[in-house]
Amino acid sequence: MKSMLRLGIILMIYSAIAGALLGWVYIKTKPKIDEQAKLEREKAIKEVMPSNMVVFEEKTLSDSSVIIIGYSDSAKTQIVGYAATAVASGFSSNIVSIVGFTLDWKVNAIKVISQSETPGLGTHTQDQWFQEQFAGKLKDELLVDKDGGTLKSITGSTISSRAVTNSIKNLMSRLLSLQSELPTNSPTATDSTAVANSPI
Repeated sequence: MKSMLRLGIILMIYSAIAGALLGWVYIKTKPKIDEQAKLEREKAIKEVMPSNMVVFEEKTLSDSSVIIIGYSDSAKTQIVGYAATAVASGFSSNIVSIVGFTLDWKVNAIKVISQSETPGLGTHTQDQWFQEQFAGKLKDELLVDKDGGTLKSITGSTISSRAVTNSIKNLMSRLLSLQSELPTNSPTATDSTAVANSPI
């Protein structure tokens, strides 16, 4: 009985030490992990936004979603595009993408930033060829070929391909429904003069 109690105490001590070490490692590494994730997200945002974007800021909409507004100047007077996060349930994981939009609401570019799909199949959602085909697409053009659209599905991974596509389409629909909350560019003096002088 005493030997069992002693063994239990020893195991408890080892567990406490192991737990304390794991906690210490987590505390030490978490800031670095968070910083790396932040840098990767910022890089993805720059990749999906129009190339003339200089700075961006985030705005929370009434549905609690966050939209990223890109500007061509550091004073943040000229908007060049928007971006937001799309999340889809794929074959074996959630697929997270950053999606950039032009001011006329076409997809500028997408970047799949997180997925744990089947290796060699759904993981190809991060391939350049798959992501590039979304550029220039309007909301109604976001359909994979298996559903009658022009976006080529990944061979053997229609579910993952459809998940990404539908998540982007759903994101665009949501943002369009909240378009009145989005900041827009103010008319320039030239535009105002043209309007004032235009025939009625």
